[in-house]
Amino acid sequence: MIYPIKTLSQLPLILKGFRKEKGLTQAAMAERLGITQQSYAHFEANPATATLERLHTVLRLLDVEISLNETSPATGKTKPSAIPPSAQKESW
Repeated sequence: MIYPIKTLSQLPLILKGFRKEKGLTQAAMAERLGITQQSYAHFEANPATATLERLHTVLRLLDVEISLNETSPATGKTKPSAIPPSAQKESW
């Protein structure tokens, strides 16, 4: 299922929902991450303040992936997914 996030204020509830769907407590997530339950609770309540790397790590543990879609400025509708032409030319 796709969960579009339009504002960062939606992120805490979505993270909590994924965690509960997996049957995990905050303490269990914290243990898997090697942090305290309090640290995980702070992260889950304020994920917008975390690094993208930390968010990605948590989402991986929850078997969730991030997908970026470009929207049309005029309509706000999502365009079909594609790798931007400029990114296709880059080599790492």
